[in-house]
Amino acid sequence: MKSTIYFAITLLATAFIQFSLFGTAEAARVAVLPIQIDNDKVARASDFTSYYWDIVIEKLQYPDYELLDEENVDSAVSGEGMKSLDMASLQNVCNKTNAEIVIAMRLDEVVKKPDRNNREPKIKYYMKGEFAGYNGLTGQYYNKKINCSGRLEMALTYRNDWQKNTFTSTLKRCLGQLMKKR
Repeated sequence: MKSTIYFAITLLATAFIQFSLFGTAEAARVAVLPIQIDNDKVARASDFTSYYWDIVIEKLQYPDYELLDEENVDSAVSGEGMKSLDMASLQNVCNKTNAEIVIAMRLDEVVKKPDRNNREPKIKYYMKGEFAGYNGLTGQYYNKKINCSGRLEMALTYRNDWQKNTFTSTLKRCLGQLMKKR
């Protein structure tokens, strides 16, 4: 008798685990606009493009987010790209693509110069740009001006990629802030 009861309880527990009692949430549709880079002021534009897509794909995984295809997103943006990353422009893209979240970024300038004021050789670096996102579900708009600067010892530039590190940390922080508002 006890073994029959234990078998029935085990069977019910397995059924509850296999077939969820609660419905699953639908993935939010996200339109990720290609990064706009000023090629005259940014030396490694193709590298920044690949960093951008790697981070976006890493942060916006499928069960929670569904990235829209390129053709759909490109058709919503004119051939010249977005002139401004204001709320109205992102709302327009949101409406045209039937997306719930729109993400856009622009990188205007990346500069490195030698800093001769120290005993150790150092470089000064500066990164300027803008990140914007719009959540159509909540109506919230997020805009962040990117102005990163600092100094780095010249010897460390051979071992690490300061441009990648600065860019990725800034983009991850901006995406985190945008998704927190969701």
